[in-house]
Amino acid sequence: MIANEMKQAWAQQIAAIAKRAGAFIAGSKIGSVTEKGGSANVVTDIDVKCQQLIVEECLNLLPQSCVLAEEGTHRQIGDGFTWVIDPIDGTTNYLYDYRHSCISIALYHQKKGVVGVVYDPYLDECFVGAEGMGSTCNGTALCVTDNELENALIMTGTSPYDKTLADKTFGIMKELFLKGRDIRRSGSAALDLCYLASGRIDAFYEHTLQPWDYAAGAIIVRGAHGTVEGMTEHALDEVKPTGILASNGRCHAALRSVVASFL
Repeated sequence: MIANEMKQAWAQQIAAIAKRAGAFIAGSKIGSVTEKGGSANVVTDIDVKCQQLIVEECLNLLPQSCVLAEEGTHRQIGDGFTWVIDPIDGTTNYLYDYRHSCISIALYHQKKGVVGVVYDPYLDECFVGAEGMGSTCNGTALCVTDNELENALIMTGTSPYDKTLADKTFGIMKELFLKGRDIRRSGSAALDLCYLASGRIDAFYEHTLQPWDYAAGAIIVRGAHGTVEGMTEHALDEVKPTGILASNGRCHAALRSVVASFL
């Protein structure tokens, strides 16, 4: 059992790391862009440099920890502490200067989420969640909404790295559009989850996400009394790729029913 005082201290330290990384990406110019298996999946030189900055500072904080990060060779999950890092969630947005991207850092212990931090440098919003201690944005407590699906604003992702899922994904999106209030697509799953925690949306669905896409956001949603469910059993706790269903809890069964009807 990790003491709340320790989790709170880590949360503050991780938030400081995320803010430094956010200032770096917001103040940098892209020098090179590389495709990772297709035009929808790209990495910039700033992603790589930002990850190096984050990993170095996180390992200084907990020297014996492991790192699971999007870029490069840091892909180890340990039985002790593991950092799950996305240096820029929303890289395509970043490439186009769309200004909806973030830093996502999660700390796991024995494959369970302990602290999650997501920082949006463009709006200067820092979302923080700690196990058993709630979630905040810039120090203000977060709580999900209480809307049913028919009144829900639903954020979705399109799994752009696997376009063989297009018919299924857009079929689900159409059904959610018909059954809910409206749908949105932002290009950053980490921020989508934080917006759910903040009550800015009511539900979220994406068919395929990597651990660094959702690890911090899932902790923040749970801390705001929301529900997060992996479409693969045990994936959330074991930090594995999975589809994600997340909601305010009130509309979760209806959300799951729509998605399940297409699987």
